[in-house]
Amino acid sequence: MSGGVDSSVTAHLLKARGLDVEAVFMRNWDTRDERGECPSELDYRDVKAVCKQLDIKCHEINLVKEYWNTVFSFTLDEYSQGRTPNPDILCNREIKFGVLLKAISRLGPFQWFATGHYARTIGDKLYRGLDRRKDQSYYLAAVDSKYFSHTVFPLGLLDKKRDVRKLALDSGLVTANKEESMGICFVGERRRFDAFLAEYLPQHPGDIMSENGKVLGRHNGMFTKTIGQSAGISGWQDKWYIYAKDMKSNRMYAVQNRYV
Repeated sequence: MSGGVDSSVTAHLLKARGLDVEAVFMRNWDTRDERGECPSELDYRDVKAVCKQLDIKCHEINLVKEYWNTVFSFTLDEYSQGRTPNPDILCNREIKFGVLLKAISRLGPFQWFATGHYARTIGDKLYRGLDRRKDQSYYLAAVDSKYFSHTVFPLGLLDKKRDVRKLALDSGLVTANKEESMGICFVGERRRFDAFLAEYLPQHPGDIMSENGKVLGRHNGMFTKTIGQSAGISGWQDKWYIYAKDMKSNRMYAVQNRYV
């Protein structure tokens, strides 16, 4: 459980089926934000509150070291080389369906592993969730399919706005009105991602060029923009988008939207 409404409703649905449910809170990151608050502590507080409501046991598993070594270090390395990784995909494959499952197995035998993802499984096959706006099968696509035969996604057949929020409200869950988390766990939602990366990667400003070799503007580091992202160049009727990076010359190249 993450402390959000999705995993709360997942636990509620499983408990309502009469299953023996135990919750696991996975702590991956442990720094405080600019207000002195640790988001993971706040989330864990909500997890414990929901577990108390549902009368289920709650476990906390600290995977900060594993997450740093497996996900975060890889993410920094990829950005330093001008590429744009997806840490959520790596986290699902290496952490949630990797070291977390191993840690859970030491708590005792379990038959099923459940998460609040909007996805579906049939046997060991992964399918999209019916709510296409919330479908998260993409983030699970790198997980070894052998795990799906004993994984359940109770939200896979539900609609977030129509069903899940209503279930949370009707059940009186303390997370029913909690805002949806959209940020990467180690960045949070109130920080610019490029500013966060600048705390870990050296900044080497360079030129943003047109395909004809004209200097359009400057960038603050090759990690600050990704392919397809707005180049942030003002003064033109048509927007410019990054289409290539040259690591040797430390240059980005952009085209206007009529060519994309």
